[in-house]
This record gives sequence, C-alpha cells and structure tokens, in this order.
Amino acid sequence: MPHFRIKDTVKKLNSISPMEKILPIKNGRLEVKITGKDLYSEINSELPNPDIIDYLFDISTHTDILDKLTIVLDDEVDFKRAKETYITYLLVLAKKTLKELRVYTRKILGFLIFGGIVLVLSYFLEGRFQRVFYDSVNIIGGFSIWEAADLFFFARWEKRKELVSIVKLLEADWTQRDIS
Repeated sequence: MPHFRIKDTVKKLNSISPMEKILPIKNGRLEVKITGKDLYSEINSELPNPDIIDYLFDISTHTDILDKLTIVLDDEVDFKRAKETYITYLLVLAKKTLKELRVYTRKILGFLIFGGIVLVLSYFLEGRFQRVFYDSVNIIGGFSIWEAADLFFFARWEKRKELVSIVKLLEADWTQRDIS
C-alpha cells in the first residue's frame, strides 16, 4: 500500500469516533443503554452487578474525555434505587482510588528520600570500605530512585486514568425509558 494511502486512512480514522458508531447520540451525549433486571449482584442485592460495572468502565475509558454520557435504564426497573446504588458504588471506588493515589505519593517521596540518602552515603563510602559494600549501597540507592520513577510515571498514571473514568461516570446523566 503506498504511503499516501496509509496517511489518508490514518487522517480519516482520527476524525471518526468509533463509539458514535456503537452508541447513539442524543442531545450531544452518548447514550449507554442498560436493559434487563440483572442490575444487582447475585451475592448481595445491595451491590451493582459487576458485569454492568465492567461494561460502564469499558465505555468510559474507550470514549473521548470530552464525550458526555447518558445512562439509560429500562422502565421496568426501580430507577431511583438503581441510580442511587450505582452512584454510591462509584463514589466508593473514587474514594478508594484517591486513597491509592495518596499512598503512591507517599511511597514516591519515601523512595526518593531513601534513595537520595543512600546515594549520598555511597559517595562518602567510596574510598573507605571494600568495593563490594560500596557497590551494594550504590545499587540500593539507584534502585530506590528507579522505583520512585516507576511509581510516578507508570503506576500513578494508571490510577489517574481510572479516576478519570470514575468521574466521567459520576457526571453522567441518568434517565429511564422503554428501551427493550
């Protein structure tokens, strides 16, 4: 395939939102339809169905960050109870994710401080102890700095993406109508 055809195809793909092909748009929002009576977990009827939560997360993460969602429930379910259950569950997930982000921040700071102290210590130990001890301290310090960078750039980023998906679902409009 010639280069210019690939370039044109990529340009077309950038202008198309695939979710618009799957989910209908009404009033400028993507509609996520949930049908059936299986809105709650089989184990605990006060918790949302994990399959529906996974479905909502998949849609939230695979749509553009600017896309707004409307969650449409079938008219055969108790709308108020379902909305309250799902919103409460999402709030719990948001709080848990924020807590995990704070833990990551503390770990990052701990690794940076520990690594910095150990690397400074290894600098002063360079000529005074055997080479094996110096190298061990140097490796421990470098590993600690690397672990902080790994947490900051990778683990924290994944949690932030998860939090964005949760917030997107929390900001979704909820409505009820016959969709079967």
